[in-house]
This record gives sequence, structure tokens and C-alpha cells, in this order.
Amino acid sequence: MKKLSDSQLMLLTGVASVLTAVLLISIKLVAWYLSGSVAMLASLVDSLMDAAASMVNLLAIRYSLVPADSEHRFGHGKAEALAGLGQAVLITLSAMFLLNESVGRLLSPQPVQATTLAVGVMVASIIITLLLLRLQYYTVKRTGSTAVEADSLHYLSDVAMNGGILLALLGTAYGWLWLDGLAGFLIGLYVLRAAWQVGSQSVQLLLDREMSADVRHIIANIVAEHPLALGFHQLRTRESGRTCFIQMHVDMDENLTLRDAHALVDSIEKRIHEYFPDADVLIHQDPVKVAPTVPVQDQPPYE
Repeated sequence: MKKLSDSQLMLLTGVASVLTAVLLISIKLVAWYLSGSVAMLASLVDSLMDAAASMVNLLAIRYSLVPADSEHRFGHGKAEALAGLGQAVLITLSAMFLLNESVGRLLSPQPVQATTLAVGVMVASIIITLLLLRLQYYTVKRTGSTAVEADSLHYLSDVAMNGGILLALLGTAYGWLWLDGLAGFLIGLYVLRAAWQVGSQSVQLLLDREMSADVRHIIANIVAEHPLALGFHQLRTRESGRTCFIQMHVDMDENLTLRDAHALVDSIEKRIHEYFPDADVLIHQDPVKVAPTVPVQDQPPYE
């Protein structure tokens, strides 16, 4: 079988996420109608939010994969971060609704009907969600997609939610009616935390936050490998979807020929692409009379 490209894998994962959300909505709707559990209602609402978020996510992935054009010279990768921000808003709304319903049930506990069916639905939901998460984790590891990673966070919260609801349903069967409301309240807090994580990461990407110190360390080592590279400065990095942008000035002997200077830059770019295949690299050549007195590895990370 032919291996899927990164773009095809991201689209496949997006479609799988939407279909999973639709399936979970269908079975939870029946279970909530028959059981009357507020925890089940919360899970149903969360799945509705998942479906909406996954649809937005899928559209964002498709848009982010559109090549750069005359109006978007740096591509459309930030559509993923916008999708992540939108998902954070939806997750926050579902969490607030869940907390409100849970407090009401804690103040006025009620018995849960059709417990066996509800328990079966929760077990099935956990299994289905875990299968989707396995696909999402593989996609994120291979492509580094921000949108898919954000999508996986609220599905991961679903596993915790469904597990909590499962325990609550079993508890109510033994007369511990307050467990239904408590499970919904605790899960609401967990979902709210997940929304904060997704939103914070998306905002940082939209603000062009520098990539991690590990990335800068790798770049510094690459420059240090080349005997003609006398140092570097003004290193700037940022991410936009799957593309990372790397810009810097490289110091070199002013007596180098144009051909040798060009070959030096090409060599550094090729080494960077070995670590970051989708990187957009821009290197400015700075001629110097003597080598810098400070070794490359001792230079401060920001200048």
C-alpha cells in the first residue's frame, strides 16, 4: 500500500475526528434520553462541541495546506492556530455549561435510569475515542500539525470525562446519587484547563513566538560545524502551521569569493533542512575581517 503523504494524513485524521464526534453524539443522545443523567448530558454537550470544533479544524487544515500565493507569501499555516483558538472558545463554553448543570445536580441529586445502557455507552465511547487518539498522536508526531494536536487535547479530555462518568454511573447504582453531579463538576474543571492550554498555545503561534531553545541550539551547532562560518547573530525563528521560519546573519571572511560564500550558505541551509524539512531558511552573509573572539557555542541565545 502506498504511504500517505503528510497532507493526506492530516486530512484523513480531520475526517476521522468529525466522524467520531458524530458517532459519539448519536449513542450518547440515546443514553441521555433514557437515563436522565446530568453527567451523560454533559458528555453529550461536550461531543456536540467536539463535532463543531472538528469541523472547524478540518476546514482549517485544508486551508492551511494551500500553497503560498500572491496575497499570502508566507502560506496559510496560521489558519491552524486560528482553528485552535476557536476550539478553545468552544471548549470553554462547554465547560461552563457543564459546571452549571453539575452544581444544580449536586444541590438536588436525582436517580439515574437505564444505568446498564449508560455504562455500556461510556465503555464504547472510551474505546472509540482511544482509537481516534492513536491516529491523532501518530499524525502529530509525523506532521507536527498544531490543529490536530489541539483537536487531540479535547478528545483526551473526553477519555477522562467518560471514565469519570462511568464511575459515577456505577456509584449511583449503589445509591450514591451525588456522584453524578460531582463527576460532572470535576470533569468541567478539567475541560476548562484543557481549553486554557489549547488557547494559550494558539495565541503564542499567532504572536510569532520564538521556537524552543533546543531548536536554537541545533542551529548553533550546525553553524559551528562549518569551518568557514565564523559565527552568527540576529537568529530569529517562528512557526506557521507546519512551516518554521529561520532567519540569521552568518559571519564569514570578507576575502571569500562570492561562489565560496554562496556555497557556505547552501551548506548550512541543507543541514538545517535535515532537521527541519519544512523550514523556510533565510541567511544573510556578513563579511568580517577577523573571526569573532566569542565562540559560537558561548554566544547568548538572543542578540
